[in-house]
Amino acid sequence: MRIGAVIIILSILIDQVTKQLAHAYIPAIVANTNTDIVLIPHLLQLNYYENVGASLGIFTGAQLLFMIVTIIALGIFGYLFLQSDFKDKKVYSISIALFIGGTLGNAIDRALYGKVIDFMHFPFLTPVMNTIGLSNFYNNFADMFLTAAIILFAIDLFIFEGKRKKKEQAHASADQSPS
Repeated sequence: MRIGAVIIILSILIDQVTKQLAHAYIPAIVANTNTDIVLIPHLLQLNYYENVGASLGIFTGAQLLFMIVTIIALGIFGYLFLQSDFKDKKVYSISIALFIGGTLGNAIDRALYGKVIDFMHFPFLTPVMNTIGLSNFYNNFADMFLTAAIILFAIDLFIFEGKRKKKEQAHASADQSPS
């Protein structure tokens, strides 16, 4: 549980500090250059956006809906966090901690400012996004933590959960066999 708490706190701190840095510095730099800040050509660009919608800008202005969904999600993640076990279920436990940290990172923005600060863009994803009918989007570290959580949770569910069940069945069979 301590490891999970550290992951949650660090993810919130990273998210909030980078959002404040983005708010303080990116608008002035972009205003002077009139273009995104290119950190790694074709891979990572920075610009400053205030997102009043959900992911990818959908549901603009639905703050009450966001608050309700966030409370429900945090309740579910909190329940799952109680089942975390960094000894036997590392990937699962890390994913749940990242779900909580990412959700709280964006919830803090919505509660304090009524919007979420987004500032990172990955241009190499633009062709993929256009193919599925989505526009360019900017995100933040909370969004990346949530994405990592989804991937880790899927890996745990489809790979490690089956291995854990086989291990449990093998132990159960060994316990039932006559000595």
